[in-house]
Amino acid sequence: MCSGFFGKRLCLLAAVLLFLSLQGCSTKYIITSPKYAKYEGEINQHTRLIRAERSRIFQILTQEEAFKDICPKGTIITHESPPPYQVGTLVKTRIVHIFELEWNSSVEAVIPDTKIRLRFLDGFFAGGTEIWELESEGEYTRVTQTIIVQPKGLLKKLVWVLKVRLKHDKMLEDLLDNLKRVSEMHSIE
Repeated sequence: MCSGFFGKRLCLLAAVLLFLSLQGCSTKYIITSPKYAKYEGEINQHTRLIRAERSRIFQILTQEEAFKDICPKGTIITHESPPPYQVGTLVKTRIVHIFELEWNSSVEAVIPDTKIRLRFLDGFFAGGTEIWELESEGEYTRVTQTIIVQPKGLLKKLVWVLKVRLKHDKMLEDLLDNLKRVSEMHSIE
């Protein structure tokens, strides 16, 4: 079955596609939800329960210097628009750890202390959406970060599955750990 030049290539392609489908199904951060039905692409979500008020967490997420302080090593965030953080604010993100990625996002919606929605304008995630949601749960706040992305082309899909998604998941978990640490530290003071 896998003999000859084209047979071997076909088998290799089948193996890669099988791997991609299994890899995509096994990642714990991928979700399906009718809540995001209007968006196209893979829904990748991370959450953290933080013992701090929503307003404090929202402040950290929307103030450039505070957000920079919680970013993992190798992540550079710059607000390209002057304060305040609002609809239309342009955010430049650059990853310079192991591999380099760069993109610009535009804030599409802001509901103070509740929700932020951004659109990826260019780069690897072009056309995708990022959503931050803050929900009160007693004396805690559930912080949920969701990206919906649809890498275009086989090569980008392969890179997403094999490298970028894994790196994104690690960096987001680190960012949420830092957000939790900083938010809870300020809540105690």
